[in-house]
Amino acid sequence: MRNGIPGQIPDNASVLTDLGVMYRRKGQFRKAIKSFGRAIQANPRQEAAYFNKGVVFLHDINDRENAIKAWEDLLRVNPMAKVQSGELVMELVQNIKRKKLP
Repeated sequence: MRNGIPGQIPDNASVLTDLGVMYRRKGQFRKAIKSFGRAIQANPRQEAAYFNKGVVFLHDINDRENAIKAWEDLLRVNPMAKVQSGELVMELVQNIKRKKLP
C-alpha cells in the first residue's frame, strides 16, 4: 500500500486491474478507465489492463479510436497478445479499423 495507510488503493497492477473490472461491472466506466491507466503506470507490462481499457472504450463508451489506441499499446508490450477466444489482438484491431466489429 502507498505509505501503508489503510484505505488507500495499493500501487499493485493486478489489484488496480481487478478494481477496473469491478468499476466496469458497476457501470462506472470512467473510473474503470482510470483504474486501468493506474495499473499500466504501476506495471507497463500489465496486459490485462490494456486489453480491458480497450474493451471499455469500445463497448461501453463507443470510443473506437481510444479502444484501438489501448490495444495498439498492448501490442507494443506483446505483439502476439490474444483475446480469450484465441484471436490475435492484432487481428481484432485490423477488423475494427475496417469497421468489422467482432
